Amino acid sequence: MAPGGGALRRASTGAAWWPDTSRRLETRLERELERLRADAPEWCVPGADVTDRFRWQVVVVGPEGSPYHGGVFTVRFKFPRDYPFKAPKVFFATKIFHPNIHPRTGLVCLDFLTDKYWWTPVWTVDRILLVVASLLHEPVMDGGAINGEAVYLYQTNRLVYEEIARAKTLEHASASPSPPDEPSEKERLRRQSSRGVSQLCRRLVRRVACLGASG
Repeated sequence: MAPGGGALRRASTGAAWWPDTSRRLETRLERELERLRADAPEWCVPGADVTDRFRWQVVVVGPEGSPYHGGVFTVRFKFPRDYPFKAPKVFFATKIFHPNIHPRTGLVCLDFLTDKYWWTPVWTVDRILLVVASLLHEPVMDGGAINGEAVYLYQTNRLVYEEIARAKTLEHASASPSPPDEPSEKERLRRQSSRGVSQLCRRLVRRVACLGASG
């Protein structure tokens, strides 16, 4: 199924397969999928490939100004059945050299995704994707560093780190899937520059934390 063309599939067994008490959670996932179609975050192909209610696949494009520029990365979401009260697991299915991404499993390691005390239902898929995209521009060195080699090089020899990241991107993420529709002029302009994304990400994290505390 092409990225952006995904849709939540109804189980053939109907309500017997999907408990009535979970209907509200399904509705939230449906709303979030529609939001991805209508207004995808920076550097994300609109929509998602969804073959299961709790397993989504989204395409993230490496931002300009980063060593991942030009790469096309498949990111997978695995939602718990009690989402949004528990965090989804987020994985890079495409191999990538990055301090916050596990080198073997591709798991995105950030406090709010891996520590239940940091998670809040205020987080949504589009907000998570914005943070994931911003990580490609600027890694987080505290609370989420998992790839020891990438961390060491990022802190001690940035040029070598970027060379390796570019080489891995060229090797594993150079194939570009075709989006379902041509992007609009507004969409092309929105994706042209990576300036300010890390600051935007930090503001988003602070805002979500405040909303979670007040809720």
